[in-house]
Amino acid sequence: MLDRDKREWKRVVVDLPAKCRVVDGPARYDDLHIVDMHHQGCCMRGHVVFEKGNMVRIVVEIPFEGPISITGEVVWCGAVDQDGDLRSGVRFVIDSPLAEEMSMKLYHYCLLRQPKI
Repeated sequence: MLDRDKREWKRVVVDLPAKCRVVDGPARYDDLHIVDMHHQGCCMRGHVVFEKGNMVRIVVEIPFEGPISITGEVVWCGAVDQDGDLRSGVRFVIDSPLAEEMSMKLYHYCLLRQPKI
């Protein structure tokens, strides 16, 4: 994993329910949570084992907006947190204006969910 002090983009800490599936895998979506994100990627936790390089489809339901769906590539995986959940890092595939729009909508939604100080 990256040294957190040297990250290029600030992460937004969230606990956001999502569904995810491997693009070329079974059509079944698994439940997981996004634990932090920025506009180019996220960290997910759950009981799903991904392999580095897997292409995944992530779907998040946003109130009054509907589902946001974005594709990403697993860049690291397998770290286990204190609850025994697996963590995986995903870099979003921003290959079209629509993909960029979806990543920014998801990022802004996460920013709005942050506690007010």
